[in-house]
Amino acid sequence: MKSFKTIIIISSLSLLAIYLFMNPMEQEEEPMYLSSFSLENLEGEMINIDEYKGTPLIINFWATWCSPCRREMPLLNAIHSDRNINDLTVIGIAIDEPELVRDFINELGIDFPILVGQGEAYDLMKDLGNSSITLPYTIFVEPDGLISWSKSTEIKYEDLNAMMGVE
Repeated sequence: MKSFKTIIIISSLSLLAIYLFMNPMEQEEEPMYLSSFSLENLEGEMINIDEYKGTPLIINFWATWCSPCRREMPLLNAIHSDRNINDLTVIGIAIDEPELVRDFINELGIDFPILVGQGEAYDLMKDLGNSSITLPYTIFVEPDGLISWSKSTEIKYEDLNAMMGVE
């Protein structure tokens, strides 16, 4: 009797496994949109991200002590400086002390907008899809606020087409 129950249980589990394999549950991710937030720039002024509404954005979370962050900064600065890219704005969000950030951007000649935050920037990064809270973290935001691309490691030149939706 015991072996009959075992056969029934194994058969039932096998049928369930076959059913799930043949009919996978497709979980569509809800589209994520950039919500309003404000952080200070290096001059101590509060900047609201809504100032950039209607503009495609690359938002990059980074820190001066993060080696991959340091390596990707010249690429982000080159994207910012490239006037062939339609109205694209690069914004850096440094999770660091303002003095260290100021020294770093002066050293590398970074000229895209930099905002600075501590715990609130980590919370923001998590809210924007980086559940592992790793740096660097980069998102691409469409003009309507849709976050269409993200990466939680160093971005490379090869990522640009995927980031901007170019096939």
